[in-house]
Amino acid sequence: MDELIFEEAVRAIAAAAAYPPTPQLRARVLDAIAADAAATARSRRSGPPPILRFAIVASIAAAVVGIAIALSVPSSRSAIADFFGIEGSRIEVLPTLAPGVTPTPFPTPAGIESYATPSSLDGVRRDFGFVAALPPGEAEPDAVYVADYLSAQAVILHYESFDLWEVRLSAGTFNKGVPIQPVFDKLVGSGTKIEDLTINGSAAAWISGGAHIVRYVDANGRTVDASVRTVARNTLVWHNDAFFYRLETDLPEAEAIRIANSLP
Repeated sequence: MDELIFEEAVRAIAAAAAYPPTPQLRARVLDAIAADAAATARSRRSGPPPILRFAIVASIAAAVVGIAIALSVPSSRSAIADFFGIEGSRIEVLPTLAPGVTPTPFPTPAGIESYATPSSLDGVRRDFGFVAALPPGEAEPDAVYVADYLSAQAVILHYESFDLWEVRLSAGTFNKGVPIQPVFDKLVGSGTKIEDLTINGSAAAWISGGAHIVRYVDANGRTVDASVRTVARNTLVWHNDAFFYRLETDLPEAEAIRIANSLP
């Protein structure tokens, strides 16, 4: 599916969504700006009293301590990481449709050979320069495919009950939370469930309960047409320092997590 079809699908879904009426905010905003300007002028003339200065400093210190504590707790750290996008991917949820409105279905999922090229484990080592990680306890994959998105090389290990995507990412994917590297976008319906998890100490997400669209967006914000496709199976996404992983599967969530935790 190319970018044009993707955009048309998004526009159709957005057009069917019900939005609340836009309130008249201009007068309230102007009043708030004027009040804030007056308060700022008064504070500059007099300056805050000592007790207020102490309270301001104490509040800033408390906020810094609070952030440090949040980052030290795995569940909080994962939530903050997701917010800044350090997963190497984004998940966008479509708005809930108004009652009685029929959602526009995603395009039918295409076969793997429509978006990837057959290869082998030896071919991956030769062409991409890395060794694909095989899940311990699993036999060699039934088939191996590759997809070259120029700034990222994807290897797909095809098994009977799952497809494991291993995507090598460049070093320094994000700089202080700001993406400087391509990302994988997931567009999901409002009925799809997204569960935050942790895989090998890194934040992860389990996407279940409905089809979603995935696409690869390069560093300039342009969609790689060959990457846009519909995924009908549940999907587990996570990453480590060098690779982004996707496990598209019919397996139960617990089994998918077991496989993910067994990888480096």
